[in-house]
Amino acid sequence: MQAQKANQVALRKDYQEELLESQAWLQEAQALDAASNAVVDLVHAGRLDEAEQAARELLVRYPEVHDGYDRLGMVHEARGQFREAAECYRKVIEFTRASPEDYDAGFVDGFLELIAKLEACAVEAQRAVNDDDRPG
Repeated sequence: MQAQKANQVALRKDYQEELLESQAWLQEAQALDAASNAVVDLVHAGRLDEAEQAARELLVRYPEVHDGYDRLGMVHEARGQFREAAECYRKVIEFTRASPEDYDAGFVDGFLELIAKLEACAVEAQRAVNDDDRPG
């Protein structure tokens, strides 16, 4: 009887530890979500300096996920810094290739399309600068 009781206490303790770990993981996931979404909100509000700082904080606080590069890419894109944005999105793709099991099949395709669009915008922007530099 004592052995059975000791076993139940040990099982309960294991269960409580697992529950605490799950709660901690969930809280961290919610914090990441909130921080990532805050960057999106700042970009949409046109507060790009704050958004950049928040995106860089994501990179430091959560280096194991792609969100920081994704959000920093959004900031560069909003500023018209197309090549910088494309480079950030390439880093997002690196994350997906390092852990493909963590991502949906079409996830990379969307970023590849976005990179192609941004590269085309960068070329157009450079042409416009070159045209402006030509003597009239």
